[in-house]
Amino acid sequence: MVATGWFQPPANKSTTMKTMLTAVLSVLFLNSCVFDAPFEAEAKFPTDPKLIGRWEEIPDKTDAKANQMLVLQYASNEYLVEYPVGDEAMYFRAYAVELSGGKFIQVQLIGSADKPIDAADRKYHLLKVGVDGDGMEMCTIDPDVLGKGLADSARMKAAFAEHKDDPGLFQAPSKFRRIK
Repeated sequence: MVATGWFQPPANKSTTMKTMLTAVLSVLFLNSCVFDAPFEAEAKFPTDPKLIGRWEEIPDKTDAKANQMLVLQYASNEYLVEYPVGDEAMYFRAYAVELSGGKFIQVQLIGSADKPIDAADRKYHLLKVGVDGDGMEMCTIDPDVLGKGLADSARMKAAFAEHKDDPGLFQAPSKFRRIK
């Protein structure tokens, strides 16, 4: 998949894929690496308007429900994401970060349809997202590759740099299509 936009993974001669922002599926959160600290504490890069809108998950199974995700611009450099759209929604703050020469998306759970999330429970996740026209692929870090128990930004960045070329660093992608 060839991506559009300005986000890009670390330099790799065999890829032209650039990465972009979106939200994380709740299923991916349950299986992905959760961090107590952010890789970067501040959002430094402007939002990309190509990600603003409504996206629909392309389920792996034909009988699975196709959840929708809404991506809104919250500030000049941050997004607000609702997933899944509706009564069971979770809300995320998201922004681009640069790690080892590549751009990735850091997301943080901030609330649900029922209530805000306590500050202590606002964990962080890291995504690699590629967009090709009206299609999107999103991957989370594999916690078994990056390592668990990374308690601060410096250790997280060091672990990422150590494993950045590992082909198993990110899990298999989830796929979406733009619907608005």
